[in-house]
Amino acid sequence: MSRDELPLLPLAASLHLADRHFFSLSCRGCQRMVDMGVRRAVRLANGQRTEDWLARLRCIECGSRGASIQFRADTRNAEAIARDGPLPVCQEE
Repeated sequence: MSRDELPLLPLAASLHLADRHFFSLSCRGCQRMVDMGVRRAVRLANGQRTEDWLARLRCIECGSRGASIQFRADTRNAEAIARDGPLPVCQEE
């Protein structure tokens, strides 16, 4: 089974990690990368299955439909987070 065939968790399953994590979406056509906050992704998916939502996304650069997704973490240490605050992408609603 390839990586693309593995079932994806529902986006909302990540909500409890939203303050320190985010998604990176990659266009399947041109490989353009966009970071998106967990809360924003859950809101935009509006209850759709993750696979269905990713298939419907359209790239603003090349117009292709479909994206791959990665779950990423804010890797800064606690001192940097306390000093600078959360990453802007993690605060997206």
